[in-house]
Amino acid sequence: MLGGLKMNNGSYDLETLTDQGDLGKEPSEKYLESLYVLDSVVRESMSVAKRYEGIPSPTGRHFYASVLFTAMITRGVSMLNLAPHTPWADKRIEHWDYASLAVISRTLIELRVAFHYLCTEECTEAEWQCRWNILNLHDCVSRIRLFEAKGDAEEVSLLKVQADELRERLKTNEYFQSLDSRRHKKLLHGQSAYLFALEEMAEKAGIALEMFRFLYVLFSSHVHALPMSFYRMGGDNPERGRGLPSEIEQGYSSLCLSFAATLFTATRDEVHTLFEDIVPPTSHAQTEGIEEEIAEPTLKVGETALHDASEEIQIRFTKVTEDKINVEYIYKNTEEVVLERSSSEQAGEELKWFEPVFWSVEVNDGPTTEKFLIEALTEPHAYKVDHINRLIKFKTMSD
Repeated sequence: MLGGLKMNNGSYDLETLTDQGDLGKEPSEKYLESLYVLDSVVRESMSVAKRYEGIPSPTGRHFYASVLFTAMITRGVSMLNLAPHTPWADKRIEHWDYASLAVISRTLIELRVAFHYLCTEECTEAEWQCRWNILNLHDCVSRIRLFEAKGDAEEVSLLKVQADELRERLKTNEYFQSLDSRRHKKLLHGQSAYLFALEEMAEKAGIALEMFRFLYVLFSSHVHALPMSFYRMGGDNPERGRGLPSEIEQGYSSLCLSFAATLFTATRDEVHTLFEDIVPPTSHAQTEGIEEEIAEPTLKVGETALHDASEEIQIRFTKVTEDKINVEYIYKNTEEVVLERSSSEQAGEELKWFEPVFWSVEVNDGPTTEKFLIEALTEPHAYKVDHINRLIKFKTMSD
């Protein structure tokens, strides 16, 4: 037996695991609400990222905003795939593992803090250059340790030259020179990635200091597998840490999901502030191009026709009945169907299904959440598929 589960040839007995994984009541309303909120804000963040993609970065702030926001979205999707009862994945069992959610949560805190520090916090150009080069030096020194551990002397030698160049750049920086000289040695050593303590940066980024301290200790204990992460498994907590549903697993999982949602919300708003006034030079031409309707081919019942709509999208038309044509949008890179609609004289146009990760969605010319979209589609509405920009636009009749 291992944690109460039988072992067969060194692996878990899947039948036993499935049976035990189905134990317990349905998840609490609190947990489901936390999951729903994170799901909505991550989807919206993906839509925001797509809206501003392809825009040349006018400053370093904009470049790193796109990098860090993308990194946050990637972690958010991983968290949503891991969470029990997620709409992002079909699972044979609902596996409860708040410890892994905690690891991702700590990473999201650090990404959020780095985003605010490097991309949106007000500072002079000299200070920003100082912040950036301290990050560059930390990256360079970290890579030196990495390749020293690997025994790659040639790469280490090249990186040491870069590190010395970065130190010289810092020494001539006006803001760096204004710092207390006692800090220079520490910063030039390359072990510090930031000018300030992480908790100070977190507070500036909108995270309450006491909350940051509590959560960072909690999440870090799981990142490093410290005693606090496993001392209370078993005994009075027989279900804890075994992937099974319990009040403790639900409570801490809800905490991770809901806190992650607040980090995404703040960062999403700052992305808008950074990019909303920057208009991509090709946007007008793209808008004109997508207005052209794709004509449905003349087919007999049972026949299929393919149409290359763009470099990414192929459209498959299938004549289902004399009155009805089924239309599937296929992503060429993976050959997956990402949208399905139908057209008939009696029912008109019907959007049957679309892949929410692939498409951005707007309702009445603005971003939306899953809940708002569902509510909006209970009203009479029209829709348009923009396959060039991977955007579905809904328009309610009451708007």
